[in-house]
Amino acid sequence: MQYHERPHKFRDPVHGFIYVSDLEKDIIDTAPFQRLRNIKQLAFTHYVFHGAEHTRFGHSLGVMHLATRAFQSAISKGTYEFSSNSTENSAIIVWLEQILRLVALTHDLGHAPFSHAAEDLFPVKSEIDGIKKYYKHEDLTELIILDAEISEGINKIGQLFTERYGLNFAITPKMICDIYKGELPGNNAIFTFMKTFMDSELDCDKMDYLLRDSFYCGVSYGKFDVERLIACLTIFKKKNSSSPFLGIESGGIQAFEEFVLARYFMFVQVYFHRTRRYFDLLLASVLKEILPNNTFPIDVSEYLKWDDVKVIQLLKDASLTNNKVKGIVDRKPWTCVYSTKTHPAKEGLVLFDTMTKSIKNSLNESLNKDTKPIIFREHFILDKSADKLPHKIIPRKHLIDEEETIAIVNKENNNPSTISDESHIISSLIEKINIQRIYADNEYAPTAKKIIDSLTVTQEEDDDNNE
Repeated sequence: MQYHERPHKFRDPVHGFIYVSDLEKDIIDTAPFQRLRNIKQLAFTHYVFHGAEHTRFGHSLGVMHLATRAFQSAISKGTYEFSSNSTENSAIIVWLEQILRLVALTHDLGHAPFSHAAEDLFPVKSEIDGIKKYYKHEDLTELIILDAEISEGINKIGQLFTERYGLNFAITPKMICDIYKGELPGNNAIFTFMKTFMDSELDCDKMDYLLRDSFYCGVSYGKFDVERLIACLTIFKKKNSSSPFLGIESGGIQAFEEFVLARYFMFVQVYFHRTRRYFDLLLASVLKEILPNNTFPIDVSEYLKWDDVKVIQLLKDASLTNNKVKGIVDRKPWTCVYSTKTHPAKEGLVLFDTMTKSIKNSLNESLNKDTKPIIFREHFILDKSADKLPHKIIPRKHLIDEEETIAIVNKENNNPSTISDESHIISSLIEKINIQRIYADNEYAPTAKKIIDSLTVTQEEDDDNNE
């Protein structure tokens, strides 16, 4: 049996059958990878879209599947050769595909319980001149990959490749980590090209989570023509460079536009949904109180014990004495008393700050002098972090040398342009999403609403007078 044959299959509701090799399945069957079955992809989003119970396990398989298809599609155009020797060129393609599959398969191993909702609960990694740098889930992913179980599985695959093709075709756990983190072995341009499939404005991570999240949430916002987009991927060479770069054939412009818009609408309608955001913020807040040492452990063996199931049990235990935690367990969200527009102007952000200050001042002024001032954070939650760029593509022309561009390759003249040259939608969609909200508990929500209503009326009167 040739190595590239993949006899094992997983039936995926988004992509159909996903095929894996014997050694890839050995990695999937390890405890660190199986842990992903108990890490929800979208934290408490199922409190809003009840179907969103899917996990990082399925997503990881899906990214591997799409990355494989994307790589094969780009390579199949036949416009780039990694070696002038046809036999060696074929071996390099098989080798790179395997590397990419491993990067995709393992890229989310370090996610904390409830994924991004708990992202801020990692300890300090280093501190220089008073500036603290915290661990991220990517750092934990690296630690897990380099640890025994996953490392052993990758090394077995690497051994198979060196036996089959030679020492130049080694695959190591460190290589897999370095490619995804951008710390590329020997500044190898081929590995820079490979990283594009996993971390760019055209990456397969985004492709899978948009399709998967929209499917499980029961919405259409994240859907796009993935078949057309993948079919239009190609490889091109920049001027004065022999390195490969990923681009899109001109026929795929509309598919890419649809992809970017799908991501935009998913952030506005799902990821930044007011109730989902509330539970994300509240979870991060209460976990700081109930986690040992207020952070997740960094020791791999200890960290791998943490998943959604363990956190839910902690929350249930703490809910007996903590009303905020009880609100999570019983799904009792506070009221969103105010929200800015999706793209608020400067005046809208100033008004948000004015409303916050007015609520604080008005509530305390209404109290008797002998009464202690209200502790704002006990009754209100401010969300000022629901911000995201629709894309990171530089909206200027002729920037093929910049990482943030997407190259459009014309089959007829093979002269790359940029997506900003070719797409009015992409060049126009540059304003940052920046939704800011005020949440209040049941006791103070009515009062806060009255204060906000009065300020809104005043603002409208001022606007009328300025016309």
